[in-house]
Amino acid sequence: MQATTTPTKPVPPKSYNFSLEDMKNTKIFNNQPASPLYSVVTDIKSDKRTEIFDARGNRLLARVDRRDILPDTITFPNRNNGSSINLSKWLQKSKLENGHHIHSIETAHGTYVWKSDAEYRLALYRKGDMSNPVAHLQPGTRTQNFAVIMQEEAELIRDDVIVSFLILEQRLRIFEKNIVGGGGKFEQNRTVLGHRVNTP
Repeated sequence: MQATTTPTKPVPPKSYNFSLEDMKNTKIFNNQPASPLYSVVTDIKSDKRTEIFDARGNRLLARVDRRDILPDTITFPNRNNGSSINLSKWLQKSKLENGHHIHSIETAHGTYVWKSDAEYRLALYRKGDMSNPVAHLQPGTRTQNFAVIMQEEAELIRDDVIVSFLILEQRLRIFEKNIVGGGGKFEQNRTVLGHRVNTP
């Protein structure tokens, strides 16, 4: 008699909800408002240093230093012997054949790519498979929280996903603000990180 196997149910994606839509000062929860998983804090005086903590043990995961002239840097206490590196070395910008800009991160589980397009403001894909995102932004509305939605695969690199998302979403917001107020060349091509930006 042939044994039958029960098909495994796909693991539902997890939602990481933001207490504030502020990429420099917020807390991030996984459906448990009383227990934040991440805490994001930016120095009030300089507004140049942002630190991302594992809120469960108040453990520093990453520190981003934004600099006016020299390149921005990122520091991971448990990587590179705790030394800072240029942010562009960790979050590497390149361009697809269709002209879309992407940002890649090297992780312990392979290379992943952030991309923006008409469907997703920000979505993360495994390099070589740009058809199904492993994580994406869920915009905030009256009925849903501003959140990062992660598939099971993204859970393996969750810290990298959160840190890189915070950086890229903040960049998007800065560029969009400049587009609205700047005019000029931005009026000719309203795209940021490959994402079409609608302005008034």
